[in-house]
Amino acid sequence: MIKAKRIFCVLVLMTAIALWAGSFPSLFAQTAKEAPAAQEASTAAAQTQAVEQKEPQKKPAADDRNYMMVKTYELKYISATEFMRSARFYVVDSTGTESSLTVRIYGNNIPEFEALLKKLDVEKRNIQFQVYTIIASKDQPPERFKNNFVSETQGIADKDLKRVLDEMKGLWNFKYYWVDSPSFLVVKDGAAGSMFKLVSSYDFDMNILRVQLRGDEPGKRIISVGQIKLIQTINLQLKSALIDTSDVTFKEKGYLVVGVTGMIGSGEALILVISAEIK
Repeated sequence: MIKAKRIFCVLVLMTAIALWAGSFPSLFAQTAKEAPAAQEASTAAAQTQAVEQKEPQKKPAADDRNYMMVKTYELKYISATEFMRSARFYVVDSTGTESSLTVRIYGNNIPEFEALLKKLDVEKRNIQFQVYTIIASKDQPPERFKNNFVSETQGIADKDLKRVLDEMKGLWNFKYYWVDSPSFLVVKDGAAGSMFKLVSSYDFDMNILRVQLRGDEPGKRIISVGQIKLIQTINLQLKSALIDTSDVTFKEKGYLVVGVTGMIGSGEALILVISAEIK
């Protein structure tokens, strides 16, 4: 009886061990199935992260009002200071020299800013002024100078100059003219100031300030001058401003009477006639 009980216990124990051992294949199979899936998920995550790291950040659109950048430009013919007088409204701030310009600027202002730079950074044109100083008299000129004067305007060789004087005849009533040799003055467009000694029987100096060429179409351009001053030196010491006029505008190749004034120490009048030509 006791022996039979021992045999029964051994059978129960062996059955339990068999059942416990039988559960391992399914556990191992489940673990084997889950491992590749986890590995695949990990690999996909790593690949996604690598793609995200390689992809560059997108810049804002150039016309984005909040897109500000710093740009540097090389200058050929215009200085930074001169250019920024016209372009200051396009930039936040700027710094530069005679040959370079650095600006902080919003992206949407760049096209207009660069178009203006292209227009203004060009080689400056020469502007030639032809200056006539003319002594005129309503009465018979002094005998010692009589041979230098012409009656009316008939003896004036320059047809354009003669036409200008004839047009003003009704205002002046001059009968005699003494035309000095013309003086030719050449200045650069944009010149701040220039001073010249005129070719004249009198001791004349001329200041021409703030010369600007305006317009692009040949034949229709104009030249503006901020100030023209004619100075006479008397006895090598006294200087007198005979003519001082501001904001003068010339048509291209056109003649202009800049001023008429009495002369110090004589009874004649001085007429200043200037033409401007773009070279």
